[in-house]
Amino acid sequence: MSSYLISTEKRTAMACWKAVVALLLIVSVHTAHPQAQSPFSGLPFTRNFQPGDYKGGIQNWAIAQNRLGLIYIANNFGLLEFDGDQWQTYGVRNGTKVRSVAIDARGRIYVGGQGDFGFFFPDQQGRLVYTSLADSLAPEYRNFDEAWSVYLDNEKVYFCTFSNIYCYDQHTFQVIRPGGRAGMDHSFLLNRQLYVNQPDIGLGMLENKSIRMVKGGEFFRDKSVAAVLPLHDSHVLVTTFQHGIYRLADGIVTPWNTPLQAYLRESIVNCMIRLRNGNFAVGTQNNGLLVLDADGDLIMQLTTGRGIENPTVLSIYEDDLSNLWIGQNNGLAYVELGSPFTLINNQTGLPGSGYAAYLHDNALYAGTSTGVYQRGPEKGSGFRLVGGSRGQVYHLGEYGGELLVGHHNGAMRISGNRCTPLSGEPGSWVFLGMKEHPTTLIEGVYAGLQVYDRTNGHWAWRKKIPGFGESSRVMAEDPSGDLWVTHGYKGAYRITFSPSLDSIRRVAFYGADKGFPSNLLINVYNVRNELLFTSTRGVYRFDASADRFVPDDFFSSRLGDTDQLWFVREDALGNIYFVSRDHIGVFRKNSLGEYTLEENLFRKIRKYLNDDLVNIAILRNNEVLFGAKDGFIHYDPTMKPAKAPVFQTLIRQVSATTAHGDSVLFFGNHSVRDSISDQQQKAWWPELPYRSNALHFTYAATSYEGNANLVFQYYLENFEKDWSEWSTKTQKEYTNLKEGSYTFHVRARNVNGELSREALYTFVIRPPWYRSVWAYSIYGVSVLALLFTGFNILDRKYQREQQRMAREQEKELSARDNELVKLSRQSQEEINRLQHEKLESELRHMNNELGTATMHLLNKNEFITSIKSNLTSIIKKNPQDDVKKELVQITRDIEQNISADSDWEHFQFHFDRVHGDFTTRFKAAFPGLSPQEIKLSAYLRMNLSTKEIAQLLNISVRGVEISRYRLRKKLLLDRNQNLQDFILNF
Repeated sequence: MSSYLISTEKRTAMACWKAVVALLLIVSVHTAHPQAQSPFSGLPFTRNFQPGDYKGGIQNWAIAQNRLGLIYIANNFGLLEFDGDQWQTYGVRNGTKVRSVAIDARGRIYVGGQGDFGFFFPDQQGRLVYTSLADSLAPEYRNFDEAWSVYLDNEKVYFCTFSNIYCYDQHTFQVIRPGGRAGMDHSFLLNRQLYVNQPDIGLGMLENKSIRMVKGGEFFRDKSVAAVLPLHDSHVLVTTFQHGIYRLADGIVTPWNTPLQAYLRESIVNCMIRLRNGNFAVGTQNNGLLVLDADGDLIMQLTTGRGIENPTVLSIYEDDLSNLWIGQNNGLAYVELGSPFTLINNQTGLPGSGYAAYLHDNALYAGTSTGVYQRGPEKGSGFRLVGGSRGQVYHLGEYGGELLVGHHNGAMRISGNRCTPLSGEPGSWVFLGMKEHPTTLIEGVYAGLQVYDRTNGHWAWRKKIPGFGESSRVMAEDPSGDLWVTHGYKGAYRITFSPSLDSIRRVAFYGADKGFPSNLLINVYNVRNELLFTSTRGVYRFDASADRFVPDDFFSSRLGDTDQLWFVREDALGNIYFVSRDHIGVFRKNSLGEYTLEENLFRKIRKYLNDDLVNIAILRNNEVLFGAKDGFIHYDPTMKPAKAPVFQTLIRQVSATTAHGDSVLFFGNHSVRDSISDQQQKAWWPELPYRSNALHFTYAATSYEGNANLVFQYYLENFEKDWSEWSTKTQKEYTNLKEGSYTFHVRARNVNGELSREALYTFVIRPPWYRSVWAYSIYGVSVLALLFTGFNILDRKYQREQQRMAREQEKELSARDNELVKLSRQSQEEINRLQHEKLESELRHMNNELGTATMHLLNKNEFITSIKSNLTSIIKKNPQDDVKKELVQITRDIEQNISADSDWEHFQFHFDRVHGDFTTRFKAAFPGLSPQEIKLSAYLRMNLSTKEIAQLLNISVRGVEISRYRLRKKLLLDRNQNLQDFILNF
């Protein structure tokens, strides 16, 4: 537990008593104002966070930072994470308050809560996941109230509650129960030694698994200890909540020799830490934060209305830049304690915009838009208004031991704590002492010049110098004794006075016709023992031999010849501070007389500077005051700001757009082998479907100083070729990305101009299904199929074309063939006709021959038959046997002659030639026919009459009829068929 407020939660009765005491002490006002190492510095730059800013509970109990620079805070709502831009809240298992936090070298974030403790570590998606360690405790040790403290000692982790100390060695727990009825109140780790504060017992330490009383520790048995810190050597500083701070050395307890003991008792100390520079930061219940030096003297105090917004400080943490994070009872604050810049403004008692400052008689005089304010070097002194100085102040300067004021109401002299007017002329800009006239002073006023004389140890107005009536806000004397006056929108004037300085002999005007780029914004400054003239473009010096202005290369070679210098001031060491349109910084002079430009450090204050009449004042020890819109900015050149071990840009979230909305791919925390990392592992490169080709990146940089001045550059590898322009945006979105592998690069530049390490995030977008490997395989097959089909189609088309051409050719050839056929047919017909005629002639001839042969045969047979008939008659008439016998023999010979086949064969030969081998075909068709029937058929085909056939067959007519009948039956002709027609058509 780290505050007085927490003790009230443990012991209600004691809390009531302490609350009453605290209330009584709050009404006591500590009159000492905070002081820094320089009595004239102001308050550090502070950034306050309200619960609505970080979306958490009001109370912040402990703070830690990991090696990537992320800030983690134990808050009422859980564990807060801050990356410089966005806040995240992570709850513990039971959703209760987180009271303590510590981060080990691996990046494990150990936390203690109400009835639980454990650690956070990122999962594969970078989401911090809580693991409770209380579950591994034996049942009798699980019932505890709150783990107010977490300490790390190498691999050991101590979780400290009111009742027990739980020592975790990464594998097992060792539980230590302090003795005493009240258990323990607070615990502290110093030099790897755990100290324990036990009510009614005192201050002890953990040794060999038990609590051993520290020598002299019993002194604190009735005191609640807020901190145990190293002092020097073996001395230990023990801070109590309400009983002051003590030194413990060799068992002897003595009050710490600090003048703030009473004030600290009244303030009620909640927490205290030792800073790296040896100072102490003290958080109080009632009076905010105090910074003490090693001797206990007050350096600075921040409280309500003075940098921070709440008087109750619950926790303090010094980050890697030596700046402080302050956990308050209602909010947070970031205090740039490690910065060389501080603010002197209304919170330090100085109202108005800053226009002039001067250190006189060890007191700081500051001129603002509301008057002149004085602050002494003594501790406890604050700014107070110098009487009679109310109104606009332009100039403060010491001349002849007197502090003079250039004021809207006219020139004034500061005497004691009063301003006395020097003249009745209003509108005093500036004073200038002339080298050859140590008792004379020139004053530039709204309309011309005035002269003052040193009389009786004081400056007295002599007169207004006639002959020049221009506004004379900026003046300088050249080596010849002439006065140069520059006018903001007219040009430069060179004025030559009379020896007594009461009149003007000559006024020469110099403008664009004398070398300046224009007549506007010309100012003159004495730098490096010469007069330099600034303009709208570059810096010029006067060339007396040419009576014109020429460019000066000191500034232009370093800032460029187009910059517009607004104000220049040189300190006693020759360092040149400047503010220009494009730059702010210092040309630092070394022992060799060489200059080095330093401007990165000053960029953070530019936005605070007064843009009306820019001014820079040099104090003793070369401290610098820059006129600001609200007071001044104090710069201590002896204070070198710490450099962060790593300035890291981190990708905090990556999301992809899906059909169901945005899906988070990465939650901001990389890890490698149980250790946090700033690098994404290749195994965790996401492969996204093509429909998720719109990605949104959120990023931040762990630079908390001048956070508003952070700018970022990014580019997407394989999509963009170069870095983007610098931008303050912390988000980038890409849409409609094609398939492929991409790496998002982002880096930051802080207010000091330093570049961070790049953050990278690699992802792969798979092609859409129609551009996948399988799709391309299908496409390939389809293309081949299409090619094949196309080839076939073309081939078929070609074939059809060939066929068409062939058909046309065939048609053409056919036409030609038809023509030839026609001609051939005609020729053939003619040949056939001729052959037919020839055949017909031959047939007629053959028929004639056949007919002749047939007629010859008929005549022969008829003749023989008649001879036979006659012989038969003779036989019948001749009775002689021998004659009869001979005649019969002759008759038989005749019959044989009639039926001889030779005649038939001769006939058949000619008949078949004429009738297409009729007899052969007929016998083949009707093999059952007899030769006699074949002959009958042949004779019928010759259309011979029955009588003629009878003669040829040597039968009777009746026999022919019978033969015809038999032939019909063998030919299977029905009754309706004509025999002769059948034979003729066969």
